[in-house]
Amino acid sequence: MRKIWATCFLLLFYFVATLSAAPVCHICGKPITGEYLQYDRGECYCSDCQKRYEHCQIYGRPSASLTFVHNKKICGDCLSKSHRCDICGEPIIGKYTKYPDINLTVCEQCMATVPKCDFCGRPDKNLRNVGDKKICNDCIKKADLCFICGQPIIGQYGVFEGNSDRKYCQKCIAKYPRCSSCGAPVGSSANVLEDGRQLCSSCYASGLFRAEQISAIKIQTLNCLSDYLGMNISHKITYTLQGQDFIKEKSHGLSGDLNGLFYRKGDKFDIYVLYGLRREDLYQVLAHEIAHAWMSENAKSERSLEESEGFAQWVAYHFLGHLGLQEQQRILLAGDDVYASGLRMMLQIEKERGKRGVLDYVTK
Repeated sequence: MRKIWATCFLLLFYFVATLSAAPVCHICGKPITGEYLQYDRGECYCSDCQKRYEHCQIYGRPSASLTFVHNKKICGDCLSKSHRCDICGEPIIGKYTKYPDINLTVCEQCMATVPKCDFCGRPDKNLRNVGDKKICNDCIKKADLCFICGQPIIGQYGVFEGNSDRKYCQKCIAKYPRCSSCGAPVGSSANVLEDGRQLCSSCYASGLFRAEQISAIKIQTLNCLSDYLGMNISHKITYTLQGQDFIKEKSHGLSGDLNGLFYRKGDKFDIYVLYGLRREDLYQVLAHEIAHAWMSENAKSERSLEESEGFAQWVAYHFLGHLGLQEQQRILLAGDDVYASGLRMMLQIEKERGKRGVLDYVTK
C-alpha cells in the first residue's frame, strides 16, 4: 500500500511539474499541451486561439480585441507602440511623413486629404485665407506685413525709395495711387495738395511747405558747394516755393517730374522749388538748381542737355554724399535718361581729371 501511494505521488508530481513547465497561451491564459505558436516578442498562442481570433494586420498575431484604424485591424499592443499623427491624432499605420524642423509627423491619409499651405506645402487643418492663398499660422508669423492693409505678404511685394523697411503687397500697390514723393501707395488716407499731388502720410509729415523752412537748407547747400567744390555765385538768387503747375509752365515744355527749376531773365536769377518735398529731396533739388545757376554765370558756351543736366546731377551727387545720403546717391545713378547718363559722364571726367577738371569742362 505504501509503495502504491508513493508511485501515485510521483505521477502527480510529474503531471504538475509538466503543467508548470508548459507555455501559457497569451489570450486564454491556459497551459498549452499541444501545438502552439511563439512570436518573436516571446508570447505563445494555442491552436484554438489561433483559429478563433482575428489576427493583427500589423504584427500578424491573434488578438481578442482589435481596433479598426485606417481600414486596418490593429491589436492593442501595436496601438500603444505606434506613433500618432499630429493632425488627426490616430495611430500611424504604414507610411508617414515627418517634418523634423517643427517636430510634425503626418500619416499617409492626412497627407492625401488635408489641405496644404500654399507657402510651405505642409498639411494643416487651420489654414487662413490670405488673398487667394491658404497659409498656415507658422508661415503667417514669419511673413512680412503690408504697411497699408496689415495683411501677411505672401509672394512678391514692393519696396520704395526712402522707406526700405516698409513693404507693400501687390493688391495695395494696384489699388491705391502713388505718393508723388516716394512713389509708394498712399493708402486710404492720402493727403491731396492744392496742385493735385498726393502724398503718403510719411512724406506729408516730413514735407517742407513754408519758405522759412528752406532758408537753413539753402545756406547749408551754398556753403557746402563753396567749401567742397569751390563753386561760388555772385548773382543774387531768389528762392520761391511753388506748385507743379507753375513750375511746368515756367519750364517751357521740359518733360518729366520737375521738383525744381532755375530760371534766368537777364541778370535776375530765380530758383523755384516744389513745395512739400522731403528734406532729402530738397537737398538734391537745391544743389541741382544752384549748379544750373553757377553754369549760367560761368559757362562760356552753351552745353548739351546731357552735359548740363549731368553736371547739375554731379553737384547734387557730391552734396548728398557729403551729407551721408548714399541711398539718394544711388537713385541718381539709376536709369538711362540724360540725368543719369550725364552724371555717369561727369563722374568719368572726375576720375580722369579730378573735381576741378569737371568744373573746367563745363565752363570752357
